Amino acid sequence: MSAITAKVRIPIEERISQCDIFQDIEIVEGLKLEGTTMELKTIMFPYVICLNQDCDLLSDYRDKNNPQGTNKNCRLLHIVVAPLFNSDSFKMGTHWGTLFDSSSVIKEKETKWKKIMDNEDPRYHFLRFDGKSQLPDMIIDFKHFFTISTEFLYEKMPQRLCSVEELYREKICQRFAFFQSRIGLPD
Repeated sequence: MSAITAKVRIPIEERISQCDIFQDIEIVEGLKLEGTTMELKTIMFPYVICLNQDCDLLSDYRDKNNPQGTNKNCRLLHIVVAPLFNSDSFKMGTHWGTLFDSSSVIKEKETKWKKIMDNEDPRYHFLRFDGKSQLPDMIIDFKHFFTISTEFLYEKMPQRLCSVEELYREKICQRFAFFQSRIGLPD
């Protein structure tokens, strides 16, 4: 099986949707206080993808925009996102930049790379985009994900590039859930 090209739509909804892709999202990694000095450490992610279920994102949006706010138990405090890595950087093992040494170089003809491209490795999801998005081939590493406050991500709506079409987003989120629910076994 070869990589499937994911169709995207340029966002038309005013709310965050499942598998929306955002560009240049900076998160706070830590805060260090020493006396009167404060050091704030941040990480800039070139691309992230939203992994929440669309029904939850819709309920959150409706509730926050309802003047009566009758269903407050539908609100989301945070949204789950995962970094999207450029596949060329990933192959070179440089996708984390200076944060940490992530891996060695993966050769294009290696079995490992073929499994990643064919989405046969449960840890990774390979995305080849259609021409609408102008995005390069990307990889999601399901081992690395984090949450962002819903309010913060709504402030970043101008940085939303596109959204993966419904057919493809379900597969991404199912694979994320499968990887996270695996049973850890000793080596």
